[in-house]
Amino acid sequence: MRNKIFSIIALAACMAVSAQETCIINGTIADNDTKVKKVSLTRTDELGNQITVATAKVKRGKYTLTHELAQDAPALQYTLTGFGEAGSIALFVEPGEVAVNTALASNPEQSTVSGTPTNDTYAQYQAILAEAAREVADKVAALEQQHGQAWTASPEGKSTIKRLKAQVAIKTESQVIRFLIEHNASPMMPLVTEHTLLPKLTDVYAGQMLNAVSTTLHTHPYYLSLRNSVLSASMKVGNEVPDIALPLLTGDSKRLSDYRGCYVVLHFWKSDCESSSASLDELMRLHEVIKEHQDQFVIISVALDTDKSAWQAAVESKGISRESWLHACDGAGAASPAAKLFSVDNTPKIIVVEPEGLAVSLNMDIDDVVMRTEQILSGDLYYLDQQE
Repeated sequence: MRNKIFSIIALAACMAVSAQETCIINGTIADNDTKVKKVSLTRTDELGNQITVATAKVKRGKYTLTHELAQDAPALQYTLTGFGEAGSIALFVEPGEVAVNTALASNPEQSTVSGTPTNDTYAQYQAILAEAAREVADKVAALEQQHGQAWTASPEGKSTIKRLKAQVAIKTESQVIRFLIEHNASPMMPLVTEHTLLPKLTDVYAGQMLNAVSTTLHTHPYYLSLRNSVLSASMKVGNEVPDIALPLLTGDSKRLSDYRGCYVVLHFWKSDCESSSASLDELMRLHEVIKEHQDQFVIISVALDTDKSAWQAAVESKGISRESWLHACDGAGAASPAAKLFSVDNTPKIIVVEPEGLAVSLNMDIDDVVMRTEQILSGDLYYLDQQE
């Protein structure tokens, strides 16, 4: 019996270990000129908050950080901090051993990171950018040697250098796009596309880059974030809307896509805004219309508050926490990702989404919402031919 118990304990321990994977980061600082004593591994959450997940002391220019990952956890970009105002080091955390080599503690952003698939791929991408920077520097130096400093500072010289930089930038962007497409199954592909390329791309081209991401990444946070950004940039009536996170008053965490199959009246408001509060009274009229049709309609009020307790008190005092009327708030105020994705500049704002996730209206007043809801319930799907 005793042996059986020990066997069960050992098996349970093995199962617990197998459910986790480990990322080991071995760092070296060749010249610790700023006397860095401790480094921290941090991640950024959806609201932009920095969360420290591991720390390590620097001893004789070396440190080791270990971070346990859930099995099949996606590779995500983290940051090594502790270098003060000198900067930080970006790296991907995934199972395996990561080598971080820093030549100067006072210049951490020039560190090299290698050892795991995503970090090695990201290093190749950075090499493309570094080569472009060297090309510009070499060509500017050659011009200065040929014509002198006075010429490079002249209008003609500045114009020539500006044209040169533009040519290299265009060539480099072409190389980057080709590289990303060739590595479309790497998590760094949607990450770089969103944060580096997207501001420069047309809506059509952005959609093509989104479609170029491997299907193996379609549940990865970076693909979902890129997809939301692309949908946000091309948002209009008849197009799919972004899939925002909904931290509900009940404590549950949902997404807008969880309500596919229903019409969603998405309502942005602030508890300390008089016109926003008035919109809640008006929405009660709508709730009276839909309360017998909870399988078809849902109201989701998203509060752009920074004080969650004030928001909760407002919902309670107005008695608007009802079936088929949900309330969400992430506490980020105007900086809420949901507000940014839906371009909410002023509150209240009401957006109507049909069951397939397409926008019916991007800014409808409450009287129209009530009228249109009654129209839909009568079987008149007016929006199918609607142009806004």
